[in-house]
Amino acid sequence: MIGRLLPWSAGTAAWNMAVDEALLISYLQGVSPLTLRFYGWAPPALSLGYLQQPLSAARQSRCREAGVVWVKRPTGGRAVFHQHELTYALVTGERHGFTGPVLADYQRIGLGFKRGFARLGLAVELAADTRRSRSPLSQACFANSSWYEITYQGRKLVGSAQLRRGKALLQHGSILLTFDPWFWQEVWADGSTAAPGDSGDLQQAVIGLAEALNHPPERSVVISVLQQGLSEVLGVTWQEGVLSAEELALATRLQKEKYTNSDWNNRRGRNDGTLAGASGDMEEEASG
Repeated sequence: MIGRLLPWSAGTAAWNMAVDEALLISYLQGVSPLTLRFYGWAPPALSLGYLQQPLSAARQSRCREAGVVWVKRPTGGRAVFHQHELTYALVTGERHGFTGPVLADYQRIGLGFKRGFARLGLAVELAADTRRSRSPLSQACFANSSWYEITYQGRKLVGSAQLRRGKALLQHGSILLTFDPWFWQEVWADGSTAAPGDSGDLQQAVIGLAEALNHPPERSVVISVLQQGLSEVLGVTWQEGVLSAEELALATRLQKEKYTNSDWNNRRGRNDGTLAGASGDMEEEASG
């Protein structure tokens, strides 16, 4: 089975989400192949799950002051701050053997990452569901783990979300290179709701690759081992490629019409029947 591997790039929050959705739509239409990509965020950004409530005016103001933009993802789950990380997106579906159910496909992808991290000498594990916290910081994706997410020594290393649309799926997620709690302490924290010790609790729940490896990871090395792990578990041979003209055009339209649109980014969280999540960080289907 052949898959396309796109080159790493750093994009704005709106562009990153537009490309991910464009790949999903194009795959569903039968014009795009199984695709894996890794990317970064410039400038730093906050992404919100499809069902999350919009940012309060106070948090919007603090984000602007800190130079942090925000975007609503097409996937569900909780808030993720994107800065010192490597983000991945995998687009595939039934014609490549991903027939569901959601948790089974989620586990399969997780096993690929587990195989990849083993190449770095890390014995990571696939987590059980721990999303029980009611603290304000439980709105952060990395405060808890959901089924089959990647943990190391009991601390969350990778947070992911999955969107299924028809016979196609998009799974994307954040692989922490380092963890710095400043955003959650200085920007997200709300004096009227945040409890003392929440940020410390978050530090105990989260780990970055630099801490796990005891040295700063090289991005190219991390990408290499993860694509190898996915190749072995999924039975995919990766071939380097680029976005097609059609994919670029669709992503450009989605960026302009959706992901830079305040109506989308500030929409109130709701389940209108098109979103049926298997867990808080995975959603069956979300139509924009």
